[in-house]
Amino acid sequence: MTVQNSQDRTETGQTTGQTAKPKRIKSLSKDHADYWAARLKKRSYADRQGHVVEVPEWQVRMFYRGREAWFNLGTSNKAAASSKARDIHVSLVAHGWNATLAKFKPDMEVATDGCTVGQFLDQVKAVSGLKPVTFEIYSRKFRTLVAGVFRIDGGATKHDYVNGGHKEWLDRVCAVKLDRLAPDKVNEWKVRELKSASSNPLQLKRARVTLRSLLLCSKALFSDSIRKHLNLRLPKPLPFEGVTLPEVGKSRYKSEIDPALLLQAARRELAEAADDTAPAGPKKRGGQRRPLDKSTKVEMFKVILLALGAGLRRDEIDKLQWQQIKWDRNIIRVETTEHGGTKSADSEADVDVDSGLLEILKGYIPKPGKACSQFVIESPVKPRPESVKNHHYRCARIFKATVNWLRSKGIRSRTALHSLRKEFGSQICAQAGIYAASVALRHSTITITRDYYLDKKQAVVLEIGKLLDTAIKPAAATAQANV
Repeated sequence: MTVQNSQDRTETGQTTGQTAKPKRIKSLSKDHADYWAARLKKRSYADRQGHVVEVPEWQVRMFYRGREAWFNLGTSNKAAASSKARDIHVSLVAHGWNATLAKFKPDMEVATDGCTVGQFLDQVKAVSGLKPVTFEIYSRKFRTLVAGVFRIDGGATKHDYVNGGHKEWLDRVCAVKLDRLAPDKVNEWKVRELKSASSNPLQLKRARVTLRSLLLCSKALFSDSIRKHLNLRLPKPLPFEGVTLPEVGKSRYKSEIDPALLLQAARRELAEAADDTAPAGPKKRGGQRRPLDKSTKVEMFKVILLALGAGLRRDEIDKLQWQQIKWDRNIIRVETTEHGGTKSADSEADVDVDSGLLEILKGYIPKPGKACSQFVIESPVKPRPESVKNHHYRCARIFKATVNWLRSKGIRSRTALHSLRKEFGSQICAQAGIYAASVALRHSTITITRDYYLDKKQAVVLEIGKLLDTAIKPAAATAQANV
């Protein structure tokens, strides 16, 4: 006799007098394909004539973290469909909804789940392998681009970091929905900026350089190596898809330096100068220059020696320690230390330098017992390797004073100190060729050296005057013979 449950009125299958309990079937894990075999469905729909049509492929409905969705498994084979259902579940647990939908339902139009510029940048920061400083630079330029596209102008208050003006502007930019940043809007902004600068050729050139930098850094945040780790569903098409970069040409180095005259002036005015002949230093608030003491001028002289004589970058000079100079081999070793890293892996190398340069530097080695730091350039400011908002320099004040001094000597380049490094490369190229210059500058490719760092030191011309003189002399000789 069948017994009914008085609570839910379902049959229990038990019979009167039955004493043996049924065997319990061992439950399967959701990671097992057989678990999903009993959960497959073949859904149906009504066509235009009202006939019920069954979809031939198996489908499965997934529930995960308060969300559900149907997946078409694309096969009528139940075993294959079970395996695919298992794969979908594993993907949901490992990568979340957006990555799973992108993989198993790529043609589905899925919203960005309200993803904003700020949320996108937060996740890129969490999952990308970018250096912290590099990420800050890229994200700052991306926010500048977004503000330009949507005309979010904070005015002068956006630079107010004390009273909250900058934060208010930043919140407005970060609240922009990412799916609003369409390629046509980005291109419209680019064209608008170029047109506004078109009346002045110099301003137009600068605008192209700026726009190219903003676009390149912003596009880097959407690279394949970063996108594959994101759980956010990005818009289609991506914001910069099809947007071309402005042409800027090659900013080839144009020398304004006579190394011999510059070094002689540096030794005379900096290394050997008295306090009362101090060159101009960084500006005070009132607009006047601070006078520089003799110790600061000595540090400026060492900065010029390292930039022009060894081709070191600003950050490399700032962090250079005495132990990195190999006196017996006439080299300076550029390497990662506890105080900072190098620009790239190719930047770590030994730089051959003149023995005369090292003899000058030996005179500045701290004497035993004297309280000083381990750095070649002395500065009261301590290094901050943990700084990620920008490049922190111990010797920022010394660098500013050095730039002012270089400008007083006729170096007009916007990056006056970096011009010394380019002059170093040009001189090496003139002596030993472009390959030697590329190695000395520690560039990843010789193309960078050729396109940006070298200026010709010897003129190569077709000697028209000699050709004309050669042509005239035989004619004169023939005329004389005829007489």
